[in-house]
Amino acid sequence: MKRTTSDRRRQILRRMAGLTGLALVLPASAGETPKGRKSGPGVVYHVDDTATQAIAAIRNIRNHREQAPGLPIRVVTLANGIDWLLEGAQDDRGNDYAALIDGLMFDGVSFVVCRNTLDTRELSEDDVHFGVELVTSGVHEITRLQLEQGYAYVKP
Repeated sequence: MKRTTSDRRRQILRRMAGLTGLALVLPASAGETPKGRKSGPGVVYHVDDTATQAIAAIRNIRNHREQAPGLPIRVVTLANGIDWLLEGAQDDRGNDYAALIDGLMFDGVSFVVCRNTLDTRELSEDDVHFGVELVTSGVHEITRLQLEQGYAYVKP
């Protein structure tokens, strides 16, 4: 079933309202990054197969966060790895990925979808989970993070 623009807007407004409520109860200091996040080198997670890597990536990221709470983490998805970042995506048990993704985003993890994959599969930006970034090429983004910003590479 295709979502209408007004359905999409309502969904975005509900999510924004929820995030706004959370922001009101969290302390903030001037110049402080979210969750003590540090700038500089971080970790890039490469996901190219949702079925075998999405849940493993979520577990790995949570473990990573426990050991290094401020470490920048960027999840770059391409090919079949974008599926869990699409609106309405569910795991093989029928559980929505949305709450897991939103929780990690709130914790400072950024998610990226390859636009080349979207184009190949004839999907649009509207098909992607709210808050997920788009890059022209997922492979290029992974390489850029490693070579230009010193990110470590992890493939769950």
